[in-house]
Amino acid sequence: MNYLDHFVNYLKSEEKSDNTINSYLRDLKQFVSYLGKDMKELNQEDIDQYKNVLKEEGLKIKTINRKMVSVKQFIEFLNTECDQSIIVRIKQEKQQRQEYLEDMLDKHDFKKLVDAAVTNNDTRAKAIFYTLYYTGARVSEMLQIKAEDYKKEYIWVKGKGNKHRQLFISSKVRTAWLDYMKDRYDNSEFLFTGQRGRINRQTIHGVIKKYADLAGVDEGKAHAHNFRHFFCKSAIDKGLTIDTVADLAGHSDINTTRIYTRKTKPELMAAINEL
Repeated sequence: MNYLDHFVNYLKSEEKSDNTINSYLRDLKQFVSYLGKDMKELNQEDIDQYKNVLKEEGLKIKTINRKMVSVKQFIEFLNTECDQSIIVRIKQEKQQRQEYLEDMLDKHDFKKLVDAAVTNNDTRAKAIFYTLYYTGARVSEMLQIKAEDYKKEYIWVKGKGNKHRQLFISSKVRTAWLDYMKDRYDNSEFLFTGQRGRINRQTIHGVIKKYADLAGVDEGKAHAHNFRHFFCKSAIDKGLTIDTVADLAGHSDINTTRIYTRKTKPELMAAINEL
């Protein structure tokens, strides 16, 4: 029996997002590969040694804890849904909570990415960067935008938890879309396309990595969700209230937005240097 396939089907039945499912699957494939034996033979020593391996690889505590949550959820699934009796203890690694933001994009990074796209006459890449930053959209939301939407100021998308929300489209974004429309492959109803039609999350990831390399932007910052972080942080810095930014970003819990009131490491270092 392929327990991973069954687990994926279970997560789908629980209406977990594709992003969540893929994250679980990556973590679990790594764990199963490390384990090298049937899950029903899993013991406490295996868990403890695996955590040590992750630490030795230099992973952040947050990343280790996420991977162990994936393992814990999988074990609970095996015990409750597959009549297994795996008894292990999985504890979260403790880390002192520090009130600053890490690995954030900033305006200089953003400008370098856009300049690199402009230098390469890549209007699609510029449109992608503008959309991710100036709307705060998740990738899954951005990929729902239709070609017919390119002149609109407000666009409805389905967000996290299958909740519908509106994206506010600034004049900067609409101008970038208009430039892109002149070069766009007209082979899909969706705005962002390639030679084979509508592009996907992997294409977006590839575009960001490509221009991060060309522009000399830190690889740790070069991922799509960081544009969303940048949007929220910029909006807070511009004086918008937390509840307003929560609405704009589609956060169901205002505490998710509250993190953007914190300073980044460079901001804190600049303040310390001025003491």
